[in-house]
Amino acid sequence: MKRPASGFTLLEMLFALVLLGVLMGLLGSALLGANRAALKGEHYGQRLEALRASQNFLHRALEGALPVELPAQGDQQRVFDGERQRLVFAAGLNSALGGGLQVHTLELVEQGGHQALQVRFDQLLRGVARPWGQPQVLLDDVRDLRLSYRGRDERGQPTAWLPRWPWPARLPQAVRIELDSDGPVPWVAQVVALRLDLSETQGAP
Repeated sequence: MKRPASGFTLLEMLFALVLLGVLMGLLGSALLGANRAALKGEHYGQRLEALRASQNFLHRALEGALPVELPAQGDQQRVFDGERQRLVFAAGLNSALGGGLQVHTLELVEQGGHQALQVRFDQLLRGVARPWGQPQVLLDDVRDLRLSYRGRDERGQPTAWLPRWPWPARLPQAVRIELDSDGPVPWVAQVVALRLDLSETQGAP
């Protein structure tokens, strides 16, 4: 005589359901963690690309700075206006961006409750600067910007890094750009040597 087949007991079924719930929870946590890691990696990659693009633009622009007279401020002649958080100089613009001789103004601006590193352009025509295009944000979520300058003083001696370039009638030899931001990728201090170094031949102001 065959014995009737026995099914799962209630306790066994409850245990199986609990085990299934634990496994589903672990699987959900793993998927959530993978999604967060992917989003974090994407954010990191986007920020890294933004930093590289900003530094590449600044390197090309500053390297090509020209001793072209900027629009006058009173009676002062100036070809380079360098402050701690603001920089004005003339350089040719990449042909892909429109080309031509442009006055570049680099500065921090407020944008949606945050600060951003921005460059705006003014086209030089017969000594007159006219706004050209829209200001371009190079990097957002910037906490602090520190610009410094190095060159030769009025006696022709090399200077230390200066928070302000005191000889606007001539170009410095190099510009250092330091920046603090809220992004996941730190800004590495950037030093750009100006290609056209006339510091030894330009007269003192």
